[in-house]
Amino acid sequence: MSALLTRMAKGLCLSATVIAFPLSAPSFAQSDPASFVDKLRPRVWFGGVEERYSLDERMADYGVPGVAVAIIDDGEVVFASGFGVRQSGAADPVDADTVFSAGSVSKVATASLVLRLANEGALDLDAPIATQLTSWSLPDHPEFDESRVTLRTILSHTSGFNMHGFRDFQPGDDLPSTIDTLEGRSPAVNDPLTLLFEPGTEYKYSGGGYTLAQQVVNDTAPAAGFDMIASSHLLAPLGMTRSTFTNPLPPEHGNIAMAHNRDGAAVALPRGYEAFPERAASGLWTSANDLANLVGALLASYRDDDGFLPRSLAQDMMTPVSPSEHGLGPRIEGRHGVLLFHHGGVNSSYHAWIEGHLATGDGLVILTNGAGGNGLITEIRNGVSDAMNWEINEPISVPEIALSAEQLSDYAGSYSVDTGFPYALRRIMTRRIFDQRIHIAVDGERLTMTVDGDDGAIALIPLSPNRFWIEGFGLRLGIAELEFHRDASGDTQSVTFHLPNASSHYVRD
Repeated sequence: MSALLTRMAKGLCLSATVIAFPLSAPSFAQSDPASFVDKLRPRVWFGGVEERYSLDERMADYGVPGVAVAIIDDGEVVFASGFGVRQSGAADPVDADTVFSAGSVSKVATASLVLRLANEGALDLDAPIATQLTSWSLPDHPEFDESRVTLRTILSHTSGFNMHGFRDFQPGDDLPSTIDTLEGRSPAVNDPLTLLFEPGTEYKYSGGGYTLAQQVVNDTAPAAGFDMIASSHLLAPLGMTRSTFTNPLPPEHGNIAMAHNRDGAAVALPRGYEAFPERAASGLWTSANDLANLVGALLASYRDDDGFLPRSLAQDMMTPVSPSEHGLGPRIEGRHGVLLFHHGGVNSSYHAWIEGHLATGDGLVILTNGAGGNGLITEIRNGVSDAMNWEINEPISVPEIALSAEQLSDYAGSYSVDTGFPYALRRIMTRRIFDQRIHIAVDGERLTMTVDGDDGAIALIPLSPNRFWIEGFGLRLGIAELEFHRDASGDTQSVTFHLPNASSHYVRD
């Protein structure tokens, strides 16, 4: 299997083909935040058998020495605690004030800073970015209208820029300046910032765009610099006293969660952690307590007047910018009473997560100091949801009910992207595997899916006679599905690939 599909699909084989039935959320008599430590679970239960784990055993399984969690209920922090140790083999415990690398959760903090500065009149969300830069100029792109590059397009990942993410820098490495990163010159190890499409017309996640936003913020007060501007306009007002964008983080900051690989072994020695000079995109160091302050402030701004941000601006922040899945910073998912803003963070040795429930004022922060933290975060989220009686990510029970080979063979074949399907509905489902032909085959008692240019096969598990769960396709909310469309003659003409907040359509060749 290719590296791409290995990242997107983890488990591939089942001995039987099955149909799934969603369960109602587990009912617990009263919300008990601390009880989540014994309620960790996967998204799907096979054969109707419930699987529950303790936090301690799953930390050991995923090779994550330290975790910090904060839980918000109706706008109030009702739980904040650390688990495990800051460094494997040492005794220093993690607590709610231990700082971790937040990875791309930094982008939500940066977006909050930009919106705060815009409200103060220091920045303009909709003015051409070139008019707000004093220290650098965009490369010339005569094929595109550069005046359409604004802070609004950057924050929503609709600007058209490249640079998805960045490499971590090890102790002793020379660190690039922001201009080095934008120009792709040593010691930066990325390509230069460039436009890939007409700004505002498509979606592409871009840490490079956020690095340009970092330079714009810096240019509002060059003598202070981004770190100090963020401290005075974001961190200090929100009481985020343990947080900083300074990189490398000074050891004297203290109470630092050290970096670990997937085996739980300490790395980035002797200092014990990497540096992230692309501060706006991935350079925030923060604690569970501090991130809970940020999530709570954004929830309060959205739901009430006189918050950290004006209510109208917070509502802008939490409204997806078509065709993106992002508002101004966070991703937005769900509908009705279950509407979430969220963002994950991934650096080589750290995984982080924040979410806020806009209708209820609930929220969650998870920080981990191990490269295996992604799967652990998913299971912690499920456990917290059950402990708090949140109606999200309810378990799906999959009993072993076989479909016939004839039923499965109806769907076998190749399907090409329907170019007439509305782009606004595809959102994140562009590029990578989503723009490739997909091939459906029968493999014994199951269906599999492969993608052009990739040898890996992903198992498809029936949820109904025509809807299949894409096994192992990791998501933060809900599951990924293929829905086959059969006409009155019983012929399958097309298939829709569903994510919880996006869809893409494919026509049979």
